[in-house]
Amino acid sequence: MVTQYSAHRNNDSGLSRTILRLAILFAVAFAVFQGYPYLRAQWDQWRGNAASETPIEAARNKIHMGDEPAAAAILDQAIAREQRSEPLYRLLLERTRLAQVAGDWPLASELLKRALAAYPASPDYPAVLAQYGAALEKQERFEEARKQYEEVLRTAPQGMHAPALVGLGRLAEQGGDLAIARDYHRAAFADAEPESETWDEALEQMGRLNTELVFAQQETPESKYYTVEPGDTLTSIGIKLNTTQGLLTRANGLTDASTLHPGQRLKYTPKDFRVLVERDTRRLYLFDNQGPFKCYPAGLGKPGYETTLGKYTIGSKQKDPTWFRPDGPPVPPNDPENELGTRWMPMVPAEEGLPTDLGIHGTIAPETIGQYASRGCPRLLNESAEELYDLIVRSTPVEVVEKIDWKALGAFPWRRPS
Repeated sequence: MVTQYSAHRNNDSGLSRTILRLAILFAVAFAVFQGYPYLRAQWDQWRGNAASETPIEAARNKIHMGDEPAAAAILDQAIAREQRSEPLYRLLLERTRLAQVAGDWPLASELLKRALAAYPASPDYPAVLAQYGAALEKQERFEEARKQYEEVLRTAPQGMHAPALVGLGRLAEQGGDLAIARDYHRAAFADAEPESETWDEALEQMGRLNTELVFAQQETPESKYYTVEPGDTLTSIGIKLNTTQGLLTRANGLTDASTLHPGQRLKYTPKDFRVLVERDTRRLYLFDNQGPFKCYPAGLGKPGYETTLGKYTIGSKQKDPTWFRPDGPPVPPNDPENELGTRWMPMVPAEEGLPTDLGIHGTIAPETIGQYASRGCPRLLNESAEELYDLIVRSTPVEVVEKIDWKALGAFPWRRPS
């Protein structure tokens, strides 16, 4: 009986294991059957996404991975296959960007030429034409570049001239005519969308050329001459002409100790400046009667010490100032702890309720320029503070605003250079 029972038990155990295996196989098969449509859909979606990726998207993915040669190969193959005008135009422009980054200006100019021919009805045709001019300019094909820029001015509407005007400004400067170059950049600034890349470039170049012209010892279109009279000094002449001693010395190759002689002719450029400090962008703008004269990056008040909005005037300026810090003894000029740097231009309140301890000054911490890092004063790089010091006189108006409304300022007077 024991033997028969054991055999029967073993048979039951084997049958149970078989049934269990079949159940597991059935469950697995059922799960696979149920999940197949989802897995197939995922596979099909992946294949579809891969198939629907455009050449431009594929090229950009390669660029993102740092494989520019592969991106160029993808675009070159797509360009060779594409017959439709607008897609070919887009492919050529994408390939141009790679050529520009690589500094291959002959290739860039050839690609841009093809793009212009492929799709002349493009709404951004004038901008691409200006790019073509810039690529020619990079190859020192200056007259060809000039023709492209002039074509933009001749055919494009206002608001699309700025890149070409900037190009013509570069060509004028390359030819040695700084005043004409400045005027082209001024025109570009007036035409460009505020705070666009072209607007910023025009502003920077216009400011650089403006200061070069004001301080140049050569005669310029805006400069005048003063004849020294007996008893004149640089200080008295500056007061008489409403200009600075620094401008007179720079523009005439003099020093503060230079001796003047009756009958001596001094070059100066009459200006009626005002200063606008923009908190939002941490910039200081110098304006004349033509509009923005130059822009300087500035450091402004940190949280808790925000540069106070309002109207001020410049007080008595100081070279190499002593810093009377609020929490310690005075710091002498040229001390490495003197936070005023090399120049101090106090901001005297022109309205009630404004602080009386603010001023525009240099810095010992150039890395803070462009940041909110001061105790409220606008700070500049020392070389910028020194330049501004030599441009603006006492009583120059200063206004601190949160954001400049460039459209509300209206159109600035400018003439297109001839």
